[in-house]
Formats: sequence, structure tokens, C-alpha cells
Amino acid sequence: MTNFQFYTYELPCFNCHVHQAKTDLGWLTPSMKADIVDQIDVMLKQRNSDYKPYFTVQVICTADEAKDYLLLNYYNYSEPEINHGKIKSTVIADIDDQISEHMTAEGVVVFNHEIELQNCDDCFQESDA
Repeated sequence: MTNFQFYTYELPCFNCHVHQAKTDLGWLTPSMKADIVDQIDVMLKQRNSDYKPYFTVQVICTADEAKDYLLLNYYNYSEPEINHGKIKSTVIADIDDQISEHMTAEGVVVFNHEIELQNCDDCFQESDA
């Protein structure tokens, strides 16, 4: 398995847009995370205070990274399951199809990746009251 970690990032609160809230980015390599953070920063500057509930960014990866990316983020396999080959053959076939479908002429795989904004602690507590 390639160098994947589960990342979070502080983004504006979906509700108040003032405070920051810890937001899941998903299972990514360090370079994917850096690229996604750059994309989000650009979007935040362009949007000013016009927030949608999620950001759609692009993840660019090799075919090997794409397999692990899909297994971890979309099929919810664990690292031990991936490392020990405990993956259904139908999932492998589906992943192979998705990789070929998203492969570019440059030989990289590009996926759209959604990141959902969260409420900050203050807004979260208000909604529970």
C-alpha cells in the first residue's frame, strides 16, 4: 500500500462561516493532501462568504495510488484488509474499470473528491439546544 494517511483540515464552519471546524479530507497521500488544501484555499478566496455545504476538488494520482485511494475512501476497506489482500474480486474489477475510465492521456488518474463542511463547536451546540 502506498503512503496513505487519514487527514483532517480546519475549514470555515458551514453554519456561521466565522469559526473554524475540523473537517475530514479522507485517506490521502501527503502530496494529494497538499494539492487539495491548495485547491480549497483558492476556492475560499474566490467564494468570499458564499459557501456551499461541500467542496469538490480533484485528486490526481498514479494507477497504484488510485486503487488504494478507492479502496480506502469509497469502499471503506481498512489498511490491514488491503495489505492482506482481503478484497472481493468484484470490487477489484470495479476499481479497474474506474481507473481506466478516469485515466488521462498523461497516464495519471483524476477523481472528483468531495469534502463536506462541518459546523463549529458553537454552532453544533446551538443546534442541539
